[in-house]
Amino acid sequence: MKTIVYQAIAHALNDVGVEIVTFVPGYGASDAFQSFNELTFKNHKISFHEEVAYTISHGASIVGKRAVTLIKAHGFLKAANSILDSLYTEPIAGFVTVIFDDKSGKHSDNILEIIPVLKGMGIPFRIAQTETVYEDVINTFLESEKRKMPTAIIIDADIIYNETEFNPISNLKKHFFYERNVYTHVVSPLLSDYQYKLFVAKKLEGNLETVTRPSLPIIPDSLTNDVKKASESFIPFFEIFKSIKRDISTGDTGSSSVFAFPPYNCIDIVTYMGGSIPLAIGAYLAGKKNVWALTGDFSFIAAGHLGLLEAINREIPLKIVIFYNKKSVATGGQLINKKLLRHLLAGYEKYISNITNPFDLFEIEAILTEALNSKELKIVIVDYKE
Repeated sequence: MKTIVYQAIAHALNDVGVEIVTFVPGYGASDAFQSFNELTFKNHKISFHEEVAYTISHGASIVGKRAVTLIKAHGFLKAANSILDSLYTEPIAGFVTVIFDDKSGKHSDNILEIIPVLKGMGIPFRIAQTETVYEDVINTFLESEKRKMPTAIIIDADIIYNETEFNPISNLKKHFFYERNVYTHVVSPLLSDYQYKLFVAKKLEGNLETVTRPSLPIIPDSLTNDVKKASESFIPFFEIFKSIKRDISTGDTGSSSVFAFPPYNCIDIVTYMGGSIPLAIGAYLAGKKNVWALTGDFSFIAAGHLGLLEAINREIPLKIVIFYNKKSVATGGQLINKKLLRHLLAGYEKYISNITNPFDLFEIEAILTEALNSKELKIVIVDYKE
């Protein structure tokens, strides 16, 4: 089949069964994205920030849908926080980032050498060629699933209008089944040594079975005194939340996410601070419709609000919980201007419910039940008084 490189990319994504596509407009990426939408007769939405776009696709891949992110090389650096954490997880379905490399810098702020960045991160990648771009994209997905890692493919943006040829490959589509696994879906300091050893084994294509799996921490008994003290205020909330019906709950690498572990088992996927909302969007797009995102006010102010914009743009009825304690609990209790959260949420008042007493089990249950039964986006603010 004779075609153009950007169209071959779209055909490869379609033939391999990609269902979740995220994209930030940029030279090269825009043509491939538009071609994929036309080929599949769908209207996948654009994203505004590469960190959010990457994390949405990452979340979808963890719950079992092949996913791709189409971004420029410069945008890849904007997503680096999420990318680094994703390397310590295991996507259940293939997850690929297609990086369009503007080598001349004619369509970018400057010239960036992306290969040393990828090597430094340790993310597996390949460089596509005009003649083999269709097969290159497909093989990058298969490598992701073989290694159980996110992978990347570099496309020289200057070749996207070149002619190419490929023979369509059938029978590539595959069903994947999500199974909760906090060892490989919850990035946490409590598992960092184990997850690092797994990462090294995957990077070197070693035997993952040789990495000894530790016992899971028991909350709050396994926590250090400082972390235990910081987490105590969350216990009443999670005593109720553990009984609230949900398909998937996502979190950030903050103090509240220790409740991913026994006996609470309340959170299923955790990456960087601010990642809970885009992870939840990815899970929702992958078919998990009762999805909750739990975040702290520091994480939300830092990056989570970018995901909230994406949820609004896509009209996704997430359930979002923000622990409003006016400080960065995970990093030593640095104070946060209490007005910042309310300013950020000023345009979302109709979606907000407040838990005014985070130690009142009856109020917690009533507000969470109301959010659960809503068919709209709900933002629950758990207000810890000063």
